[in-house]
Amino acid sequence: MRFVKFALGLIVILILILLAAFLLPSKVTISKTAFVNASPSQVHSELADFDRWKNWFPPLQGENVSMVKHPARPGAINSVSLIDGQGKKLDLDLLESKKDTILVVLTSMASAKVNYQFILTNHNNAQTQITWNVNTDLGWYPWDKVRGIFLDKISGPQYEAALANLKKALEK
Repeated sequence: MRFVKFALGLIVILILILLAAFLLPSKVTISKTAFVNASPSQVHSELADFDRWKNWFPPLQGENVSMVKHPARPGAINSVSLIDGQGKKLDLDLLESKKDTILVVLTSMASAKVNYQFILTNHNNAQTQITWNVNTDLGWYPWDKVRGIFLDKISGPQYEAALANLKKALEK
């Protein structure tokens, strides 16, 4: 009898956790900001050219990573694939490049749908604020939604390091 009560209690708790997970959002945005001593046009040039991403973007800084350029996909301005030594592939598509906003879609077999949005704000002619919004679509699986709660703690330091590298590259 004790075992049945324990099992029933465990099942009820699991169902409550599952129901609570369905209430969590399936889209999460991580936002990081940096101030760079460069003009908005310099920052825009750095962000809109995938060849220059190797100066600051961590996935391109590995030893065995190669960048393969290919014709732009429909709706994209520029498209590249990053392939590491283990054969893992990461596709980057530059969708839109305005004066103050750059949109990039990141596609990978291993991760959720991710969109990078870079917003450039001019703070006098010598300094630009870069706001990097990482918009992630987690899907509907409850365990992915729960992972979304911790996404900023897991990925946030990597985005901050990338922005610090971008700042160094632009201020040379």
